[in-house]
Amino acid sequence: METNRSGTSTENGAIAVSDWSEELQQGMLDFMNYYVSNGALENVLEEAQPAVAYADANMDKSGAAQYRQHIGGVFTSVKQLADMPQQPTEFLHQLAYLVNQIDLAKLNALAPKTTTHNRVDAYVNGVDCLKVLLSEINKAERYIHLSVMLFFNDRAGNQVVQALLQALQRGVQVRIMADYGITALGYAKNLSFGDFHSLSEQLIAAGAKLINTFDEHYTDRDWTAKRKELAAAGVPESHLFLEDQVQAAIVTGLNVVNHRKFLVIDGVTSILGSINIGDQYLYETPLHTPITAEVDHHPLGVPSETEQWHDGCVRIQGALALPLNEIFALQWTVLGGDVFDPKDSFYAPETDRRYGEDECTLLSSFPGNPVNLIQQYYLSLIQNVSDETIIVNPYLIDQAFWECLQALDEEQAKWITICNPLEVNDHPTNKSAVRSNMYGPFMKGVTFYDYSHTERFSHWKITYDKRADCFFHGSYNINERSACHDFELGVLVKNKETADKVKTMIEYDLNVSSKITDPNTFFRHPNLHPSTYIHKLTKNFM
Repeated sequence: METNRSGTSTENGAIAVSDWSEELQQGMLDFMNYYVSNGALENVLEEAQPAVAYADANMDKSGAAQYRQHIGGVFTSVKQLADMPQQPTEFLHQLAYLVNQIDLAKLNALAPKTTTHNRVDAYVNGVDCLKVLLSEINKAERYIHLSVMLFFNDRAGNQVVQALLQALQRGVQVRIMADYGITALGYAKNLSFGDFHSLSEQLIAAGAKLINTFDEHYTDRDWTAKRKELAAAGVPESHLFLEDQVQAAIVTGLNVVNHRKFLVIDGVTSILGSINIGDQYLYETPLHTPITAEVDHHPLGVPSETEQWHDGCVRIQGALALPLNEIFALQWTVLGGDVFDPKDSFYAPETDRRYGEDECTLLSSFPGNPVNLIQQYYLSLIQNVSDETIIVNPYLIDQAFWECLQALDEEQAKWITICNPLEVNDHPTNKSAVRSNMYGPFMKGVTFYDYSHTERFSHWKITYDKRADCFFHGSYNINERSACHDFELGVLVKNKETADKVKTMIEYDLNVSSKITDPNTFFRHPNLHPSTYIHKLTKNFM
């Protein structure tokens, strides 16, 4: 029986595009995004095996990956699926029938989350990040949900706490997840900065709810009991399914960190990025400006003090708040917090969420995920590069990342620029990892900038993709910890005007950094250097 894009029923129960329900449309996007990202879906959803087998037999996965990267790195509309080059329409019809046999709620829990009509404003350096964080907390009327790894008891930490206490006095609900254990180590050889308990006691006394994320693990017996308790309390099976993957992967919980850094306020405003709460990330000291430049009237520059880090965040107003709050709710409830429904009218009030024209896609990863979608985004970005691409990240240690770079030909390599704080870095093996792996890509044409020329550490994690007019920003480090062990989160923002602003910010960093021109900066024969072996021995733990 013939098929066409306008859609009529076909043989073997196939479903034409025009007959896809909204749920099936989303299911097809979820399946294609997961499948093209090399996700072993059949290993976690047995009923997905026929769809996976059919795609394996009838689809050019590498061609689909190249096409997907060309349009931004994520499929976000059914039209994009229908327009895939060299892919017969009949393929989508039959695949839709098979995907429709999958538990689409569980599939959706694993997949990226896209929303449209958001407004995204990017901020870099502690001055502006602190201002926007305090400003949004001070505007809160309903609730504040904060997830962060480090929450230090220093000047910035106390400023944020005071803003949260004032919100509580206004009747705002406050829920906070932070890692008390890692925070307790403090910084700059000062353990008092790690005394988050003193801050948490103030917040709890005022009515806030807090959870220590230091222990992310249950025993099998405890998780079985907790799972039943959460199911009875109304937590969706799809959310519990995600935690099943986490529990199966974690052995002791000692090598797992909730590294996500985000804030949701009143169901309309989100702040997401790579900043923790503390003076290293948030400060009021005026910037040093060796080059005068600004974006949206916010001056660009370099942190003035040695202990201040170069870092950033984005404020997102619009529909992204709901899927982000669902991520918060899952971790919150699993770790013992009270159960709430992110879709309830209190947490997602009915309002016009058309704040702008930014398309935002959340990519999250967790210990035990069948595939790390964030890592796969980076690998696909490199493998399919064909226009200007700039990667800014403090830690370049993931061997899969380096293998992708090393496999590029000269035509591809010329498009990639990397900015990393090579000499001023808090990670003991970043320098050896870079020097051991960068020689080949450098000789092929990959450009490398060392932010350490500013004498400051850059903790900013952001990537610009000119071809698709988008950028990716979040908590993800390009290392084995983020790839395999930690909870990570980032947002892919697609809109030329917003991406151009971010590119201006990144170009400022390149202008104040040192462009490496000497190939001897890197190891031509890495196996001759002892630091190479130290890096290999510690890469999974640091």
